[in-house]
Amino acid sequence: MRARARVMGEIEEVQERIKADMEAMEEQMATMMEAMMSMKNIMEVNAVAVAVTNTLAEVDPTPPSGLNQINHPPRIW
Repeated sequence: MRARARVMGEIEEVQERIKADMEAMEEQMATMMEAMMSMKNIMEVNAVAVAVTNTLAEVDPTPPSGLNQINHPPRIW
């Protein structure tokens, strides 16, 4: 009887450790899902920004005047 009680106690301990490990894994998975959703949102925002930039470039393909000055500074003489 004592041996059986000891085995049952050990089984309960193992079950408790498994439960704790599973809870920790669930928390880690939730954190990973949050990070992935955040990355997805960033990618969507970037895709919109690229689409807007491309659309604006199609409407007016000339670079802004500030860029022209950087690439070709005005001559002073």
